[in-house]
Amino acid sequence: MFSMLGLGRTGLVLEAPRPAGGVLPHQEEEALTNLWLEITKAEAGCCKVMNEVRNYREAMRAIQEAEEKLLKDLGSSGLTAVSPELRQTTDEYLSVVMEMKPKTEEVSGALQQTLGEPVKQYHALYEHLDALRRRRDAQLAVVSKCQDKLDRFKLKGKRTTDVMVERDGALRTLRELNTQLLSEARKFHQMRHSYLQPCIQAYIQTQVDFYGTANSHFSNQIQVSRSAHQIPDSQYEAMMKDYFSKIKALKIVAT
Repeated sequence: MFSMLGLGRTGLVLEAPRPAGGVLPHQEEEALTNLWLEITKAEAGCCKVMNEVRNYREAMRAIQEAEEKLLKDLGSSGLTAVSPELRQTTDEYLSVVMEMKPKTEEVSGALQQTLGEPVKQYHALYEHLDALRRRRDAQLAVVSKCQDKLDRFKLKGKRTTDVMVERDGALRTLRELNTQLLSEARKFHQMRHSYLQPCIQAYIQTQVDFYGTANSHFSNQIQVSRSAHQIPDSQYEAMMKDYFSKIKALKIVAT
């Protein structure tokens, strides 16, 4: 059984309920233990997804910056000065990259809105569950204390009626809290799917929109470039094939 449930980078930690040691019905205690394991596994998977989303967002920004730097370096290298064809190609590439820059920034922000913020709000629901778990564990300590006191009185032959009443009352409260915790934990776990599914769908739609826009820009630029040079498709394909053959012939890429 995991002793702690980490919530990624939210700074919150949910401890697992203390074992009742036979004080509570075995079926209820086992159900709570198994449910907590399921919550732990689901949370670990959610945190992994969020980490990958963060990495992806950083990669998008890095690619945008790398493309801008590449084009800047090409412009200052002097190569474009001696090759009008290369300059035109670079300018065409730059125009698409700059057209995509606002979209990259938009998608980067949308990732936080569609996944980051909703997940934080979902994690905030742990606070109520954790408060209930602490009350349950505190009451378990009260029951244990009453039971220890009852055992001592029995050994010493003292009157145990009052202590038994106290113990039974504490045990009833514990059972109520344990039942409530089990119910709330189930609700929370079931809520994960209905709460996060729209967020995942929105995230996917954001990616579809981004790559659809990128494909449209680059496809349009290819058509513009071909029209400007009046290059038939067959000639363009032959030219690209020739370029790739020359690249493959270079020693630095030869296998």
